[in-house]
Amino acid sequence: MPEFLLEVGTEELPALDAPVLARALGDRLAQALREERLGFSGMEIHWTPRRLAVLVRGLAERQADLVEEVRGPAAAVGLDSTGNPTQAALGFLKKYGATPQDLKRKVVGEKEYLFLEVRTPGRPAQEVLQELIPDILRSLPCRKTMRWDSSGVAFLRPIRWLVCLLDNEILPIRYGSLTAGRITRGHRFFGPRELALDSPAEYVEKLREARVIADPRERERMIRDAAKGVEGEYGVRALWTEELLGILVGSLEWPSPVLGEFPGEFLDLPAPVIAAVLHEEGKFVPFARDGEPAPVFLGFRDGKEDEKGYVRQGYERVVRARLRDARFFFENDRKRPLAERVLDLREVVYEARLGSVWDKVQRIREICKRLVDPLGLDGEQGALLDRAAFLCKADLTTEMVREFPELAGVMGGIYARLSGEPEEVAVAIEEHLLPRTRADELPESTLGTALSLADKLDTVMGAIIVGEVPTGSRDPYGIRRAANALISLILRKRLVVDLFGVIDAAAEFYPRIPEGKDKHTVKGFLVDRLRHVLRDDFGVPHDIVEAVLAVPRGDFLGVLERAQALASLKRDAALAELAQIFERLRNITKDHGFTTFDPELFQKEEEQELWREYLKAEGKVRRALTERDFAGALKALLPLGRPVHRYFEKVFVMVEDERVRENRLSFLKALLSLFLEIGDLSVLSV
Repeated sequence: MPEFLLEVGTEELPALDAPVLARALGDRLAQALREERLGFSGMEIHWTPRRLAVLVRGLAERQADLVEEVRGPAAAVGLDSTGNPTQAALGFLKKYGATPQDLKRKVVGEKEYLFLEVRTPGRPAQEVLQELIPDILRSLPCRKTMRWDSSGVAFLRPIRWLVCLLDNEILPIRYGSLTAGRITRGHRFFGPRELALDSPAEYVEKLREARVIADPRERERMIRDAAKGVEGEYGVRALWTEELLGILVGSLEWPSPVLGEFPGEFLDLPAPVIAAVLHEEGKFVPFARDGEPAPVFLGFRDGKEDEKGYVRQGYERVVRARLRDARFFFENDRKRPLAERVLDLREVVYEARLGSVWDKVQRIREICKRLVDPLGLDGEQGALLDRAAFLCKADLTTEMVREFPELAGVMGGIYARLSGEPEEVAVAIEEHLLPRTRADELPESTLGTALSLADKLDTVMGAIIVGEVPTGSRDPYGIRRAANALISLILRKRLVVDLFGVIDAAAEFYPRIPEGKDKHTVKGFLVDRLRHVLRDDFGVPHDIVEAVLAVPRGDFLGVLERAQALASLKRDAALAELAQIFERLRNITKDHGFTTFDPELFQKEEEQELWREYLKAEGKVRRALTERDFAGALKALLPLGRPVHRYFEKVFVMVEDERVRENRLSFLKALLSLFLEIGDLSVLSV
C-alpha cells in the first residue's frame, strides 16, 4: 500500500513550539484521514528546528465507498393503493439514479417512510489529500504568527519549502506562494542545500546523509548518551530538567557534544546560580558530584564534531565571564539583609490598578491568615508563615534575580538563610512559586504550601477583579496557568480548604473599578479551570465532572473525591436507578424553593415509609460527609430507590389542598438536596 510524506520546511522554530506543532500536524492529518475514510496502518511524526514532517504508512489508495440510508417521502405519499411509486417517489428515485426495486420501507416514530441505500464511490487518495492539506496547515495552533510574503499566509515562522509525496508521485499542493515538490533541505551549514526525495520511504535516511536527524527520539537518545558518557568518565550526575532537554532536542538537527570545564573557584556559588548560568548561556547541562556542583558542563554544537576544540574554548570563555558576573551580583546582594529590601517593593509596580509588589505582599499576608486554621497551623507556625509572606517577594529587588528571573523565590530562600531567618521561613520562600505548572513539583513543607496557595490565589483574584479575565487564546497575565497550578496543588496535596470562603474573606483587600469583576467571577473561573483539571489530569469522565460541578463548592478536593466515588459505582445498576429518581425529583420540584416540611401532614403510608427511609439515609449521609467518605454517602442513598418509586406510584403530589401540596413538594425538595450533596445524578451516562 502507498506511503505518504508531508514535510513543512521553515525558518528555525522556537525549540518548545516545534513538538507541539508537529503533534498537531499528525493528529489533524490522522483525524482528517479517518473522517475521509482513508485507512492507514501507521504514522510517524518527525520534527527538527527547521521542519515538521508526517510519514503515513499503508495508506489506502482510495476512499472506502460511502453507504448512506436516505429518507424519502412518507410511504402513504410515495406509494399508491397498489404499491406502485407515485410521482413523489419517482422524483426521489430519479434524484439518486435508483429504481423502484431499490426502495425500502421503514417506520420512524409513528410514520412509515421510503428509504434508499445510496452508495457514493470513494475518490482517489491523491485527490482527497490535495484538498485536505492546505486546510490542515491553516489550522495549526501558533502562539503568534507572522507574514513573510504577499500571499497572506501566516505561521509561527516563515515556511520555505513543502514536500508532498504519495509513493514516488508529487502531489503539487499549493500553500501561499509555495508549490509542494520532492525537494527537501539538509543541515543549514553542514549538508546539501537541496535534496531530492524519490519516495517517502527514504526520507529519514536521506536526511541522515545530509546531517539531519529527523527523529526527535533519536536526537534525545544521542543527547542523553553523551551525558551518560560524562557521568561515567567524571563520576558525576547530570542535572536534567524537562525544559532543558526539550530545548536541546528542539534546537539541534545534528547534536554533537562539547565537554567544557570551569574553574573550581566558582563552586562557592549556590548550586541554583551555577545551573542558571549554564542553562542561560548555552543551554548547557550541569553536573553534580555527591550532591554538590561539579566544575564540568556539557554543551552541544549543531553539526560536525568540535575536532579542534574551538567551540569548547568559546563555551568555556562565555561560562567563566557569566560566572564572574554572578559572583559579583551574589556578593553585592549579600551586603543587605533580605528584610531591608522589603520596603523597596513599594517602588516595584506589580500592576497599575493593583498597586506595587508591596501591595501584593500585604494581600498575600491577609490570605495566609485565612489559611492558618484550614491547614491546621498553630500560633507559632502562623507567625512563621506571616514572616515568610512578608519576605517572599523581597528577592525581586536583588541584582541576581533581575539578571536571572527564573531564580525568583530560590534566591529569596538562600538570602533568607544568609540573613539569619528561621529555616522554615527560608524553605517556604523557596517553595512558594511551586508548582509553576500543573505537572511541576509540589512544595514539600506546609508553610511553603500555604504561601504558594496564597500567592497564586492573589494572582488570579487580582487579575480578574480588575477585569483581566482570560478569553480564548488571550491570557496576558498567565491567569489560566496560575489557576491550574493552584488547583493542582490543592488536589495533589489533598488539601481540605474552602477556597470560596477564603475568596469571600479576601475580597475586601482588592480595589473596585468600573470595568472590573467581582468575587463571583473569580469563583466561576476557578470552577471552570477545575473542570479542565479533573478531566485532563485526573481522567474523570465528562458526565461525572458535570455531575459533581452542578453544585458549586469551595472544597475542590471534595469535588474530586465525589467524582471518584461516582466513578467507583458507575457500573452499579442501583446508581442508574438513582439517576432516574433524581431527574424525577428535580423535574417536579424545579419551581419550588423550600425544604422545610411537616411530617404531621403526611397522609399516606408511602409518605411515611419514604420519610423513615429518608431519616435513615440522611443520618448516614451526614456522618459519611463529615468523615469525607463520599462513596459511603453515595451508598447510603441507594436504598431510597424502591420507596421513592412506590411514593410516586401511590402519592399524587399536586393535590388541590395547598398545605398538603406545598408540604409534599418541600419534602421532595429536601430529598433532592440530599442527593445534591454528591451531585446532579441526572447527567450521568449510566
